[in-house]
Amino acid sequence: MVMEENEVSKRNQLIESLLSAETNEDLSAILEDTHSADIADILEVLSKDEKLRIVHALKQETITEILPEMDPDFFYLLLDDFGPEYMASILDELPSDEAADIMSELNQKDLDNLLSLMHRHESALVRRVLQYPEDTAGRLMSTDYVAMNENTTPEQAIEYIRSKRQEEPFYYVYVVDNNNKFIGSVPIQKILFASKTSTLGVLIDEEETVSVSTGVDQEEVARLFEKYDIPAVPVVDGDGRLAGRITVDDIIDVIYEENSEDIYRMAGTDYEEVYSDSAFKVARIRLPWLLTCIIGSLLSGAVIHYFEITLSKAIALVSFIPVIMATGGNTGLQSCTIMVRRMALGNVSSHNVFSSIFKEIRTGLILGLVCGSFLCLIAFLWRGDASVGVILGMSMFCAVSASSILGILIPMVFKKINIDPAVASGPFITTLNDVIGLTIYLFLATILLSHVL
Repeated sequence: MVMEENEVSKRNQLIESLLSAETNEDLSAILEDTHSADIADILEVLSKDEKLRIVHALKQETITEILPEMDPDFFYLLLDDFGPEYMASILDELPSDEAADIMSELNQKDLDNLLSLMHRHESALVRRVLQYPEDTAGRLMSTDYVAMNENTTPEQAIEYIRSKRQEEPFYYVYVVDNNNKFIGSVPIQKILFASKTSTLGVLIDEEETVSVSTGVDQEEVARLFEKYDIPAVPVVDGDGRLAGRITVDDIIDVIYEENSEDIYRMAGTDYEEVYSDSAFKVARIRLPWLLTCIIGSLLSGAVIHYFEITLSKAIALVSFIPVIMATGGNTGLQSCTIMVRRMALGNVSSHNVFSSIFKEIRTGLILGLVCGSFLCLIAFLWRGDASVGVILGMSMFCAVSASSILGILIPMVFKKINIDPAVASGPFITTLNDVIGLTIYLFLATILLSHVL
């Protein structure tokens, strides 16, 4: 916590120094010893005019480094100010995956224009990455890798690496056959210590030979890195030919992005909201889920209206409606959040899905029994009416149990119909549990009161 406060304090001091600088030379002097990641962090909180003033004081190399860290609006800001020719030269210097990631947010006209202005080779690489669907290994991969034939000797491999002058860090030499089909991976250190008479085909490390196809979802790729604890994974096309590689720094970004995306969806909003300066756009993102809540609340109101005769007979029941709705909603949200997280981590599969469901059913029954008994006791002590206590206890037991079961089933159903399960753990599940909990409560009250009154 202290370190975070110090970082914020240092950043604020740097911002003050930058904004008080009178000339570009003063700005350049301040920025010279500042890491590009820190500059990107500072630019995020500045106005458009302040951003442009600082960017104009930066070297092209530094702009290239900070560009992948910024949101799409920042690229458009630079595109309008510097022009497409200059921005195309910036994109030429980026790895193909980073350039493709930035350009995927552009409209078709600007995309085609920039691709036509880029160097032919770099443009072709970016086009190749952009042909794959978003959030797949193909879109995530870099086409900057080192690949050699299986018959290459270690000495030839070292000489080739020296001549290639690879700018991006690499950890493996990927071994391919004469048709560029991927055979295996050889760690760099293994090549350095290998016998001169050996070949790369012999040096292939089977334990580290892991690959993914271009169509694999990026979450699956992240799980692969976690499972095998490797710094890079080769990507192959449908025919097994080497297409690119994904490195661990790309996966860190994916994990952060996926987790953030899930959190925003649980709150009934969207990741885009973070980068939007438009109040109308933010309102458009939030509105559908708020309307869902309104519809759910209207349904709850309709349920209350339907059972108004029951409520008129035992007005004491009204004061416990918020308790039933809140407890049922929170219980469902708990089980739903746990299930969504387990699914995201790949801990739910066909062989353990039923055990997961039965475990949650048992948990829901235990919670329902404890909460129901507690509320029954409180209602009896507060109201002095045993019938109200029994109604509340049974209603709480049923509502909590049903909410727990729904909380685990809904994400699975959403997954089955190709809807992100994270959507289920936000306002949707809470609103649904409110309606169900209220219906159970008033239905049981009607049945039991008919035998009491």
